[in-house]
Amino acid sequence: MRIYIFMMLSLLLCCCGSEATKTSQKIVVVGSQWYGHIPVWIGIEKGFFKESGFEVEWRPIGKSMDRLNAISSGRAHFASLGEIAMLSSMAFGNKNFYWVGNQDIAPGLEGMVAAPEINSLQDLKGKKIGFPFGTTVDITCRMLLKQQGLDPQKDVQLVNLEVGDVPAVFRAKNVDAAAIWEPGFSQLTAVEGATVLGKDTDTEVYQKFGTMTGPDVLIISKKWVDSHPQRAQKFLKCYFKALEWVKNNGEEAIKIIHNKYIQQDIGLIQKNMKIFKWHGLEEQRQIMSEKGIFRQADYILKILHEEMKVIPHKPAFREWVNLQVLPQE
Repeated sequence: MRIYIFMMLSLLLCCCGSEATKTSQKIVVVGSQWYGHIPVWIGIEKGFFKESGFEVEWRPIGKSMDRLNAISSGRAHFASLGEIAMLSSMAFGNKNFYWVGNQDIAPGLEGMVAAPEINSLQDLKGKKIGFPFGTTVDITCRMLLKQQGLDPQKDVQLVNLEVGDVPAVFRAKNVDAAAIWEPGFSQLTAVEGATVLGKDTDTEVYQKFGTMTGPDVLIISKKWVDSHPQRAQKFLKCYFKALEWVKNNGEEAIKIIHNKYIQQDIGLIQKNMKIFKWHGLEEQRQIMSEKGIFRQADYILKILHEEMKVIPHKPAFREWVNLQVLPQE
């Protein structure tokens, strides 16, 4: 009898342990202080992930390429990052992730700011410009210079900076101009006497497509998806549920994430968020198509390969797209 009871208790404990594993799956999501990550933060804070059995751990990583490397190495499962890093990684043969969405459009929240004595892009000749290489502002900066007849490789000195260091380096006058996105962009413009020389909205990319130079993209670990597609689909359902909540409750969302995820004046966040347009689940299949962001991605690849010569070839990025993993509406 004792043996029977022991066996039953053991079986019960095993079943409970198995159920706990089923209902509490740890997911690592990486990102920065950029507003495009708000759906993840809200999904965590409102419990949308937890109620579906996901324990989401948020890990701050400032640079898009570093986030992508975290996905590729298995240290993270899901990320939003800049399109430039994603396309560049594809060009070098990284097949460890899927491209599954474009969650927002928010042009006008990044740009180049110069020191007080510099009043135009022409004044930058022979000067130092600091920004994180291989990011959206890399394209923005180069385009702004070229549109004014300046050669980014010959007429100025480009300085590679870490994302979080850009405002401090500019304030210390170690560079003559700097380029970054929010919240760093507002820190640059807050420097006394600083001049905004141009934004992504002043580039030919915006004029042609109405997008940022490097729109936000959603990527997910290929290994993680392939091992359990239904689990990934369930996770993305939670993500887009959170995005819809943000879309419908913008002011409350800002109050929830303020100071915990973004260290910026709440009034400034509210002002900047008015520019944001969120793309819900029902819009993804249209956006992720030849009529949507694909034409813009083709254009950016041409710039990266033919003009900047920073990638060896133009990858067939559509091979990385996986819309099967998106949940049904």
